[in-house]
Amino acid sequence: MATIKDVAKEAGVSVATVSRVLNGTDRVRSETVTAVQNAIEKLNYHPNFLGRTLRRLETMKILVVLPTISNQFYSRVIRGIQSVAMLQGYHVMLVTTENDPEAETEYIEMVRRRLLDGIIFLFSTLDSEQVASLAAECPVVVASETIPGLTGVSSVTINNRAAAYDAVRFLIENGNRRISYLSAGRLYGSSFERHQGTIDALKQAGLTMDERFLLDEGLTYKAGRRAAKRLLEMDDLPDAVFSASDAAAIGLMHTLMEEGILAGRDISVMGFDNNSIAEYYNPALTTVAQPQLEIGQKAMELLLKNIRNPESPAEQLLLPHQLVIRESVRLIGKKEG
Repeated sequence: MATIKDVAKEAGVSVATVSRVLNGTDRVRSETVTAVQNAIEKLNYHPNFLGRTLRRLETMKILVVLPTISNQFYSRVIRGIQSVAMLQGYHVMLVTTENDPEAETEYIEMVRRRLLDGIIFLFSTLDSEQVASLAAECPVVVASETIPGLTGVSSVTINNRAAAYDAVRFLIENGNRRISYLSAGRLYGSSFERHQGTIDALKQAGLTMDERFLLDEGLTYKAGRRAAKRLLEMDDLPDAVFSASDAAAIGLMHTLMEEGILAGRDISVMGFDNNSIAEYYNPALTTVAQPQLEIGQKAMELLLKNIRNPESPAEQLLLPHQLVIRESVRLIGKKEG
């Protein structure tokens, strides 16, 4: 069985450095952290955190709340959370609420009763005051999603408004003028922020959105199919559809294809998230990439910081987004080749 000395030798560092990495200290370079993590995985090293747990009276368990497991986006975020948690000896409990406030409240009570050490919200039905009140009692981090009006609580996300602006500007620059927005309305803070970014880009270009093209159907594959059916009932299709999720974008493309309307040829479609299905669907989906793994890793790091020092100030991290250009957006009014 590998020891901490074996890890130190494999990583080319001292035992003290390995200990600092395992304890989550900030006084270690990122390159060194990576080397130690790689050594731990290679040697299958399992640190003994039992003594530390007893000393600190920690449960070494944290709760992650998400609305559903059906959205591929969450799987990578969770993987990021678990990768950091595992190295620090923490266990991750996943719960899905299906947007049920009562179910969410029951899970939160476990944290309040100190049966768990902290909570990461990937989505919450609670409002900003409720989350802030909870954060005053126990460690809380909000990740990937936003809660309107929330302050004083650590969070990790992207600038959804700026990301949507960049996406719609790309559509406009490629000749699209009549643009539809497919989203979940105000159910998710990020969905509303992406709506604002869409309007920003249209306004800057001197354009407005036809109210018929505002499709508040949701973020799922089935929501995309419903949105496509609404468009097919109209006399004329938009030039492009910007979807607040990849799943909805693909549901929309599939339904349009059943009617002989191909994304990238007859209409432009852009998604959001850059889930793996976006790359492998035909035509491959142009989308906005979020650093999903890093969102999870940073969320867990912030939670650990709060667990170890309850007086640590809240941090709001905005990670970069990126446009991923594939085949589902056509060129209008531009010479090809």
